[in-house]
Amino acid sequence: MINARRNDIPLLIKILTPPFSANLSVNRCVKQDDKRLQRIENQIRYISKISIRNNFAFVNTTKTGVVLCNLSNGKKANILDDLYFIFKVSGLKLGLQLLKREKMLKQLHPKSDYCHLWFIGVENSSQGSGIGTKMIKFLKQTCQEKGLPIYLETSNPDNLKFYEKNGFKLYKTVKLPMDDFELYLYSWVPQK
Repeated sequence: MINARRNDIPLLIKILTPPFSANLSVNRCVKQDDKRLQRIENQIRYISKISIRNNFAFVNTTKTGVVLCNLSNGKKANILDDLYFIFKVSGLKLGLQLLKREKMLKQLHPKSDYCHLWFIGVENSSQGSGIGTKMIKFLKQTCQEKGLPIYLETSNPDNLKFYEKNGFKLYKTVKLPMDDFELYLYSWVPQK
């Protein structure tokens, strides 16, 4: 795995858009109109920029897999990022709803420092070849060295076995008031 840089953002979008285009949680964050797929790409661009700023955006050496994370104590989105998100991803009304949603989700995370796994994805043609497991192993090793637990949410029940197989524990299932689906919250804690 190597650190992704700004010039890798088109590659990150290319890898992540197909597997996440039908994702309930991702689609909850984008305005549902004739530009929906472009808005998903813009959402991935937004998340990529923040992950890259924190040096927690990774791409595998074959450029077929991506991991995007945020650090609880890391660099946050700035006002220009947020304006981009509102105008290019969510729209104003949905953007305000998402602020409330994010606040609720944050309350389900620890107060101490942690790594938040935003996206992990493998190019469709390479799925099932163990790339996702290798990327999770790399992320866990990186977080072990930094003493950071990893937290994530998934709305896809098909992902549950993958995370559990890779040492993550389900700690809560929630249905937020503005969602029509359940979120499965997982954590992994580094060994001392």
